[in-house]
Amino acid sequence: MKRLYTFVISLLCGILAVNAQETFIANNLVYSVNDDGVSATVTGHVDGTEATGSIVIPDFVSNNGNEYPVTRIGENAFANTHSLHGTLTIGNNVTEIGYAAFVKCDSLSGNLNIPNSVVIINAHAFNGCHGFTGSLTIPPSVTKIYGCAFEFCIGFDGTLTIPNSVDFIGSHAFEFCSNFTKAVSLAEEPPTLGYDNNNTTIFQFDGFGCSTLIVPCGSKTKYENSPWHDSFGGFSTIIEDCENVLELNDNPIPVAIDIFSLDGRLVKSQKNNFSTIDISSIPMGVYIVKIKMADGREFSEKIIKE
Repeated sequence: MKRLYTFVISLLCGILAVNAQETFIANNLVYSVNDDGVSATVTGHVDGTEATGSIVIPDFVSNNGNEYPVTRIGENAFANTHSLHGTLTIGNNVTEIGYAAFVKCDSLSGNLNIPNSVVIINAHAFNGCHGFTGSLTIPPSVTKIYGCAFEFCIGFDGTLTIPNSVDFIGSHAFEFCSNFTKAVSLAEEPPTLGYDNNNTTIFQFDGFGCSTLIVPCGSKTKYENSPWHDSFGGFSTIIEDCENVLELNDNPIPVAIDIFSLDGRLVKSQKNNFSTIDISSIPMGVYIVKIKMADGREFSEKIIKE
């Protein structure tokens, strides 16, 4: 009996594992259900590298009566898709942009708007996407930008803004982004610049469009004494902005709201850049609202819905 019981449990676990890897198609995009069984990763386009038009990564995707938040863009999901002659929209539940997700998608155009849900931008994520124009603002939810993430993105012709949430930038991350006209780092402590495989070079900003970096008031010396300053493709000039940079840092935005019942059950969650949250579907009662800000601070408040 014990052996039969063990076999049944093993079989059930096997079924759960298969379900967790379920794949499906919706609106011409291919998805896989993540290991948690409740969220999904977009893994590509039904037409592969022959896909055309714009790309819209939705907030949620439905399959067989189940609705999944789309939390990841998978590795090589749209790699080398040169015929995407349109814009890119990334849903507000995506937390990670996978390795080489859009590498050499050189015909994607317009501004690149990365939502405030994204935490990690993996290596080569947008390498060679030289059709994007305008400014690039890394959202204040991102903590890590890995190597070559934006290398050869020569179309950007505005300001690069790096938030104070970023603690690591990999080698060659913004190398040869030659048309940027301004660079701003909002971090008072210089984020770590990673080395390449042989631990000898950095080149995060080699061939960057401007040689001057703007940093918060009081941070100039820290950046000048770091690899950010004129070392293996760093900036030759560091200047302080004691007004505008501080204003940006003093106005963090919320990146997550979670609403709990008094017994600890999560009844509503929203991860996005927002000013309101719809609680019309929540029954009347007393709840605890937890708000996480982009700068890491968290607040809790008791509310009563009548």
